[in-house]
Amino acid sequence: MEIRTRFAPSPTGDLHLGGARTALFNYLFAKSMKGKFLVRIEDTDLKRSDNSLSKKILDDLEWLNIPWDEHVVFQRNNSNRHQQIIDQLLEKGLAFRCFMSKEGAENSTKKKEAAFRSPWRDRSLNKLPSEEYVVRFKIPIEPSRIYFTDKIRGELSWDLNSIEDFVIARSDNTATYNLAVVVDDYDMNISHVIRGEDHLTNTVKQLLLYQALKWQPPTFAHIPLIHNSVGEKLSKRDGKSNLLDFKQAGFLPDAMLNYIARLGWNYKDKEFFNLEQAISWFTLEGVGRSPSRLDLKKLSFISKKHLTSKPASELQKLLLEYIRVYKNVNLTDSCIERLKQFLPLVSGRCSSLGEIFNAASFLFDDVTVGKEKSLTLLDDRSKEIIQGFANSIGSTQLKWEANYLEAFINTYCDENKLKFRDIGLPLRIIITGSMSSPSIVHIMEILGEDEILNRLKIDIS
Repeated sequence: MEIRTRFAPSPTGDLHLGGARTALFNYLFAKSMKGKFLVRIEDTDLKRSDNSLSKKILDDLEWLNIPWDEHVVFQRNNSNRHQQIIDQLLEKGLAFRCFMSKEGAENSTKKKEAAFRSPWRDRSLNKLPSEEYVVRFKIPIEPSRIYFTDKIRGELSWDLNSIEDFVIARSDNTATYNLAVVVDDYDMNISHVIRGEDHLTNTVKQLLLYQALKWQPPTFAHIPLIHNSVGEKLSKRDGKSNLLDFKQAGFLPDAMLNYIARLGWNYKDKEFFNLEQAISWFTLEGVGRSPSRLDLKKLSFISKKHLTSKPASELQKLLLEYIRVYKNVNLTDSCIERLKQFLPLVSGRCSSLGEIFNAASFLFDDVTVGKEKSLTLLDDRSKEIIQGFANSIGSTQLKWEANYLEAFINTYCDENKLKFRDIGLPLRIIITGSMSSPSIVHIMEILGEDEILNRLKIDIS
């Protein structure tokens, strides 16, 4: 049997971390078994679906380097097939038309401890009422429990008295999620459905549909949810939860893949790996049952290792592309050259392209921007030290390289009974606008003599 998995997002919002992990696990499992990974856009909810979001989701998968096999399936294109199966279930008495209003069904559910059973389920309709209706699946009375095996959670059973007569067709005749998913998974020959454990109730409903249609169901595997740092289900309120947040922050795709794979899956405590290694190591047995927690410090640690593993030329290319896409900065040739020289100073200190950009922003910022703020960080003595240093270095013939600059600063400190930090910190603040940065003499070398003297002159005038 060919292994065939799928990722089936609804285009109603940006791709979040949980969805990205679902896509990744499906991809890793399929490729580890020499199978195929498919993508289906579940856009049957016409009111909430957005074509632009479909494209963004596909773009995000491509950015993560998760390629799919075969063409992308758009669920709304299968509406005729869905209607055919709905009619089949109606003809066999396995589904029924329900004329009860949505409000009436909700009120009826609140009044009873058992799941909702529509009063229309056992009526013979010789003449259909004129009101709108939905089509509901008729939950069987016997057996009262359903049993199934989950590849991660093991043997499971469910009390069918807790499952309502669920809707399989809306009042506009479009198929609902559970009906459409069963039909499409069957027609796409999906062998394994790997998704979040919040779908367990849906799985029970879908298994009932498979039984009613006498179709062989796929193997199900429900992965634990991702929690935030305090152990609650991850939500938009937690800040960074969408993949776009991490793209904009400048995390590399391979770092995100590495980290997302570790959210619930483990192989011999390996923390740092690439996609090819993950494919060769991945098994569903390696997926845990407990929720994983989003740990941004761990992400930063993994991301930093991926950054430092990149050849300099590749990292330069990635940084320039990141600035082009996400930052409104017009880089001149001289700025690009400065960035290339600056990159080795920070590549081992930063965990994302965004952090590198922030650390390097002084290279291309207008020197007058933030001048007053920089000066407020300096006391009068520091300003006097900078004034004297600027006059001294500006009147000295000096080879403008880091080691010569360091020797000059040391000599200046000795002659003026200063410690290096007495001048190092004020210089850093004046030149970079920050109290922390890589070696100040290397920064002075990169910016060049004219630029340094100009910044010192402007900031202390």
